Amino acid sequence: MIKLGSMGKPFAKELEKVDETLEWGMKQQCGQMANEILYNGANSPLYVVGSGGSLSACYYAVLLYQQHGLMGKAVTPLELYYSQNTLRTSNVLFISASGRNNDILFGYKTAIKHEPRNIFSISMKLATPLGKLSAENSVGKHFEFELPAGKDGFLATNSLIGFFSVLYKGLGNAQKSFDGKIEIEQSYFLDLDNFIKKVNPDFTFTILYAGWGHPVAIDIESKLAEAALGDVLISDIRNFGHGRHHWFDKRKSNSAIIALITPEEAKITEKTLSLLPNDIPVLILKSNITDGRSSIELLIKSFYFVQKLGEIQNIDPGKPGVPDFGSKLYHLKYSSFYKTKDPKNLLNEKIAIIRKTQAPTFHHLNTTEKTFWKKAYKDFKEKINNEVFGSIILDYDGTICSAENRWEGLTQETAKLLINLLEQEIILGIATGRGKSVRLDLQKVIPEKYWPNIVIGYYNGSDIGRLNDDELPNKFLSNNNSLKEIDDLLKSYNFPYQVDSELKPNQLTIMMQDKNNWNKVRSTIIQLIMNKGLSNIQILESAHSMDIIDEKYTSKIKVADICVEIAKMNKKSASFLAIGDKGIWPGNDFQLLSSKFSLSVDEVSALNDSCWNLAEAGIKNTEAMNYYLSHMEYSIQGFKINLP
Repeated sequence: MIKLGSMGKPFAKELEKVDETLEWGMKQQCGQMANEILYNGANSPLYVVGSGGSLSACYYAVLLYQQHGLMGKAVTPLELYYSQNTLRTSNVLFISASGRNNDILFGYKTAIKHEPRNIFSISMKLATPLGKLSAENSVGKHFEFELPAGKDGFLATNSLIGFFSVLYKGLGNAQKSFDGKIEIEQSYFLDLDNFIKKVNPDFTFTILYAGWGHPVAIDIESKLAEAALGDVLISDIRNFGHGRHHWFDKRKSNSAIIALITPEEAKITEKTLSLLPNDIPVLILKSNITDGRSSIELLIKSFYFVQKLGEIQNIDPGKPGVPDFGSKLYHLKYSSFYKTKDPKNLLNEKIAIIRKTQAPTFHHLNTTEKTFWKKAYKDFKEKINNEVFGSIILDYDGTICSAENRWEGLTQETAKLLINLLEQEIILGIATGRGKSVRLDLQKVIPEKYWPNIVIGYYNGSDIGRLNDDELPNKFLSNNNSLKEIDDLLKSYNFPYQVDSELKPNQLTIMMQDKNNWNKVRSTIIQLIMNKGLSNIQILESAHSMDIIDEKYTSKIKVADICVEIAKMNKKSASFLAIGDKGIWPGNDFQLLSSKFSLSVDEVSALNDSCWNLAEAGIKNTEAMNYYLSHMEYSIQGFKINLP
């Protein structure tokens, strides 16, 4: 049974809105999306995941990503599942118009279990299940748009134009101005009419492409197959010469060619077509644009081909009719076929061990390694769950304060959990690379009566005092001579980009206004510092800045020493729990998290007896911090952390 009146809208009506959709897309704010995908996700390959009509947008995103010198691959959600061994060292981008189909949600849940570097997602609708999934984990960044054309018909049309336009604006060449207007020459429609007269529903169409034509070739195949308009073979222009041309020797009478051409492949395509029999019908979709805008022009032109092909078959591509078995296939819930049989506690164990070993998956460890790390995990959990702590030492940025809230300070949820600690007379230490701003942030959200029980180690512990001491950090201490020498060297060096430095008495902070260029100067800065051969100098790093300290006077662990003394005076346990986000050198928490009882909310060290990340999959930074704080039990001596 076919439902002729459902699942669609007239294709011609959808084409009427294409120009409006393209102009809308080029007006969207895509700066944050570009910053997250291109720069926060830089130096890692990118999987772009989509199903059905959205898959061509995935191929387009890959081309744009690779223009920046980065590796990308377009895959379906099921292909992503079979790529899981590579996910931990990759970024993943999900593209879904509705953000609700079973496949895209299955793929997202698959990715979360393997904790990629970053997970991005884009939808053409607000408040989607995909967006909700993203909000439930710490590695997800969701970007949603409200498509003015509304929901597509049976085939992806305006949603696809929406994706291509925002992807071009976000990931394309920002130097190219584009108002979203593309004029299609009248000669194309004449060529299309002539081509359609030469073909019939029994034809097989070979799509030849290269470069920016690739996503459009994928989309033509998708539309012709989904609307049952014709057989399609696709090939890049040179792979066609490796045997695929033979199709036209045996089946020429029912075959045609559609060539997608931009200036770069114009000559090779022209030469290739000239070598074929001249009685083969050929439709050329051509763009004179040399960048990613050419894909958009070719895509729009391909829509008109699909429309014409539907007309000669009395099939409306926007509402071709859907059989009952088709609806059942689309809505098939198959995630249970791929569910792991491990209980949750075993899953948590495997995730923690993978974080420690940096193995792609738990199964990549050999028997000896599994035995070693399972015992280490068990020993550490027993040790940390059974200890009573009188104080807790926390890193600030990336641990209790997220990068997004750097200028706003702590969230209400985190502040509430810290106040719960303080109500139980637990001594709270804050070890930060920052100065006065941390004191002001904490004083805003922590009641004043608790300030004496909060110890702050400013500038990585070089200046330490309680939250109620408004004279700290001390601006009048003399500068460290070694750090001054490094500061002078960096200021005199000719960097290709502006590098800024801020010298404090016992800390030199190095940063850049344009954080996107940080990795281009990082190695040079380290080389210059190491060449000086200065004693006691330590390099500590956060995401996009660097602190240089003199270990003789500066260490986050000094904050713990003071907190322990206060706890003992208050008749609390002398043990302290340390939590930070950068537990492996040169991360700025590596010394603090080398202590006996230490947890990470992100990066862990290779040490088997400290610095474990025991948060659930996909949870890190402030969300992981809140997870730890919510698992505390209090007593007269202090608190215990009871992690499942």
